[in-house]
Amino acid sequence: MAQGFATIQRNQQKKDSGYTTIFEKITSATGGKSQTFNWYRNTVTKIAESFKKDPSKIIRNERADSKGTEEEEDENILRKYPVSGHLYMFEYKAKMKYLPYYDAFPLVYVMKATPDEFWGANLHYLPPKKRILIIKKLFDGRIDIPKSCFHKYLTDQIDGYLLDLASSEWDTAILLPLENFVKNIKGGTSKFPYKKEDVWDETNETLYDRIKARRIIHGYGKQSDKNMVTSQW
Repeated sequence: MAQGFATIQRNQQKKDSGYTTIFEKITSATGGKSQTFNWYRNTVTKIAESFKKDPSKIIRNERADSKGTEEEEDENILRKYPVSGHLYMFEYKAKMKYLPYYDAFPLVYVMKATPDEFWGANLHYLPPKKRILIIKKLFDGRIDIPKSCFHKYLTDQIDGYLLDLASSEWDTAILLPLENFVKNIKGGTSKFPYKKEDVWDETNETLYDRIKARRIIHGYGKQSDKNMVTSQW
């Protein structure tokens, strides 16, 4: 597994910059070298500890990072809306009426998007080692993901912006322990934690019922899209 994980690592050590995001901290810790799965898992877990109670801090830090010069920024970009073929992190407040539970801070590979909604695979529904296999296939241009990972998301239920993750950061993102599954009780408004291990067990029951397709990547057509968030802060 460690050797397989090394084959998808694309991080390159960068010069120290003024503001450091969680992704920059982890990249710096690699020393510019490929590391084993266990090294990544332990290092990412340690660095991410301060974000577990407030995962949205990652996006706030990225927003602060985007105010610096281009040389000081990491390669992640804040977006107002998603497009197909990209991997995003975002804070989400689902309508709970028909959901037994949901992930309040999903990590979603988007397959289809419209202005009002999008459909994609939340990789948090899989344990980290299985996420690695998904990412390796995506880099090879193939989608091969369990159906139970796929969900529809409403754009107006996103709290803030989406963090469009650079492909060089995917191997870090899939190991961040930031899945935040919650449920409500008897239709109430309060949310209660739902164990991620239970979610992974449920996904494993239908692991071989999968969606397979060729990966199609859509781009953001205008350069102004890159700056449309930072100009408002």
